[in-house]
Amino acid sequence: MTLDKKAAIQKITEMPTERVSKVLIFMAGMEAEHIIVEKSEEEKQRNPTKQLA
Repeated sequence: MTLDKKAAIQKITEMPTERVSKVLIFMAGMEAEHIIVEKSEEEKQRNPTKQLA
């Protein structure tokens, strides 16, 4: 494990539970956005003339 990962784990274990929950929700939202963008790009490549809503 790298020092960055160890430092991140240490900081997370020191956070209050509510803050950890908020961070995880934020990260899940960012991941969902990334997936939506990827799917949108794939759809554009398959159907270049189709307009997406």
